[in-house]
Amino acid sequence: MFEQFKDKLICDYSTRNGGVSKGCYDSLNLSLTTDDALANILENYKLWCASLGIDSKQLVMLHQTHGREVIRVDEENCGEGLYKPRRLGIDGMVTNARGVALITSHADCTPIYIYDPVNEAIGLSHAGWRGATLEIAHATVEKMKTEFNSNPSDLYAAIGPCISIEHFECNEDVIDAISNMSVKDIPGAYTYSAERGKFNVSLSAVNKAVLMSAGIPESQIEIDGACTFAEKDKYFSHRRDGLKRGGQIAVLMLK
Repeated sequence: MFEQFKDKLICDYSTRNGGVSKGCYDSLNLSLTTDDALANILENYKLWCASLGIDSKQLVMLHQTHGREVIRVDEENCGEGLYKPRRLGIDGMVTNARGVALITSHADCTPIYIYDPVNEAIGLSHAGWRGATLEIAHATVEKMKTEFNSNPSDLYAAIGPCISIEHFECNEDVIDAISNMSVKDIPGAYTYSAERGKFNVSLSAVNKAVLMSAGIPESQIEIDGACTFAEKDKYFSHRRDGLKRGGQIAVLMLK
């Protein structure tokens, strides 16, 4: 993702490979909300950060709650999560400070990366179905407009790995949430199987529609397309494995 900006950004999404954790956490578990040994999780962070050329003390992490709250962070927030308490109830961050690594945690939910190459600012948010339908992607764009005078037409966005429509089976509560969004008639948002009496929802389609409604041109939105559920050897998945699993993280940082 954001390959055209690799000289400006560090943008990544971890996999489950290359760590030291064992059993259901095998092996690069980066979730702080599992029963995995803390020593293993911290060693995994050390290994993953080294692979990207960043220091774990540069990371800023949140205690996510599937909401739409987005905050600005700066150098003084570095270390929150691993070395200082995480702030509660926040699912998105923006910054224009170089060397501040924005981190969101995932196990099927969507990471949304946003870059403003004009004002040199970034945003990263966590959007499962609740965050997507609460339009956190729009809230992130609005926060960048407020904090950095970003023009949505200048922004680039990437929708990272998440559970695909083929594997995200839902009940009517999710469809009701989509129906209550300010964005209407989203192409490819969901399908319905009369045989199963179930819906299948595309988080990527919903988040893309929200980004476009916020003013980001479609040509400046990329979708990774990897499915965390289907790619068992590469990703942890909450829908597939329940609570007995590790987790991935997304990172976005201005170099």
